[in-house]
Amino acid sequence: MKFGKRQLASLLGIAALPKGATAQSAAARNRILVVGVNADPAGLEPGANRAEPIGSEIILNVFDTLVAWTPPAFAQLEGRLARSWTVSGDGRVFTFALRPGVKFHDDTACDAAAVKFSLERTRDSNPFMRATFGLIDAIEVTGPLELRITLKEPMPVFLSLLAQPQAAIVSPAAVARHGAAFNVNPVGTGPFRFRSYRPDTDVVLDANPDYFRGAPRLARIIYRVIPDASTRRLELENGGLDLVQQNAQLAALPTQDVRALRGRAGIEVIEVPSQIIRQLEFNNSGLQGPLRDVRVRRAITHAIDYDGLLDGVLGGTADRVYGPLPSNSWAFDPAIRDLAPKYDVARARALLAEAGVQPGQLKLTLYSFQGSLWGAVATFIQANLAAVGIEATVAQTEFPALRALHVAGRFEVALDGRQPWYNDPDAHITIGYLSSLADSAMTFRMPADAALDALILRAQTTVDFEARKQLYFQVQRQIMDRVPAAWLFSNKLIVFKRANVKGLVVNSAPPLNEYHGVFKE
Repeated sequence: MKFGKRQLASLLGIAALPKGATAQSAAARNRILVVGVNADPAGLEPGANRAEPIGSEIILNVFDTLVAWTPPAFAQLEGRLARSWTVSGDGRVFTFALRPGVKFHDDTACDAAAVKFSLERTRDSNPFMRATFGLIDAIEVTGPLELRITLKEPMPVFLSLLAQPQAAIVSPAAVARHGAAFNVNPVGTGPFRFRSYRPDTDVVLDANPDYFRGAPRLARIIYRVIPDASTRRLELENGGLDLVQQNAQLAALPTQDVRALRGRAGIEVIEVPSQIIRQLEFNNSGLQGPLRDVRVRRAITHAIDYDGLLDGVLGGTADRVYGPLPSNSWAFDPAIRDLAPKYDVARARALLAEAGVQPGQLKLTLYSFQGSLWGAVATFIQANLAAVGIEATVAQTEFPALRALHVAGRFEVALDGRQPWYNDPDAHITIGYLSSLADSAMTFRMPADAALDALILRAQTTVDFEARKQLYFQVQRQIMDRVPAAWLFSNKLIVFKRANVKGLVVNSAPPLNEYHGVFKE
């Protein structure tokens, strides 16, 4: 839809524009950013958010975290609400000094007590964060703007966890005022204030003119819920939307949109490598029949035409993943590229023969999420497996049912993925491959393995950066030796925007946009 003068006036909270006020209406329209999203936001505040992409992005624009990743490289952390911090030599004690004079949108003070309240509230109420924030032993307020966080054991990744949307700082007064309804009345310190939410329709945010990092150049952000991809594309082309996100291609392939919009006047297509991993994984703690033989699992990894998947099915919208970490992770071992399986039908057939598996003998049910993305990938892999004598039946399943099957271990092979919410190898390795967490979530369900577990925990808790990196090199090689999966691809983060939208910098982990520095020409 295009906005008329009265609609613009209503959206900006100003009087109706007079007849003929074309320049004024254009100026007003240029202060509104309209973002098209594919689904209703969920988890609009840190305590309720479980990594839902749209709600998480709204959080990062309404709230602030203690620290955040520094654009444009997002390779190091900077202070947000924290003015400075120190970490003890043993990596267990984090001491923060907060910025003075920062206020929540309800005009109450953001102080050390509010930070303590927020972090403890998320730890105690948000199951998504319980595994990591459960390592917090104590949070002590040592002054009005000073606090100390002590961990039960060293965790170098802890600062990265504090940059997640779930670690954002909330107004204690607003939580007390709204109770459970705080999720639809979120109050933070961020560059935008929450204005309204209409289920399955839109979320509206207004600029915070008193923001401590400077007022945003936009007056308003409107998130419009438009489930149909073709409708979003038409709205973008016609000027009804300024920006369309793909939400990391969770369900649908964006190749048609990329082809349609790339090179179109007035539209820009942004493609950024991500740290998302998609894989074909085995039920490693419940392997049955021929899959218990590592040669059979290795044969499956050689049966997959990786280049055909990337270039044909995915249309160049993804990058190859060679092992347990994406190649743009700081802990990725470059040698993994040579160790990764290559498409080799003859090798796959030979390995199956060595394992005593005859053509047609191995029959599998291949589970996947619903949506055209997963359907296309599953069908492609089904054909790859058929070429080496393995019969796979594709079972596309709604997420709640697939999650239940996966956590209970009632599957043989499944297409799955991990989307990291902080920039650290721990986001992939620990929850994915630590055997004690095998049945706690959608993990690789690794069998008991004391040696590998000890190595993973050493890597997680080693304070020295270079030593930690070398430990992750060892972890990657040991995991690959066990062949728990065929790692497939990493979705590029794709954003379509009008060319007059400026200042947008896309982060890869988490794949969420901040709009404080965005403006329109």
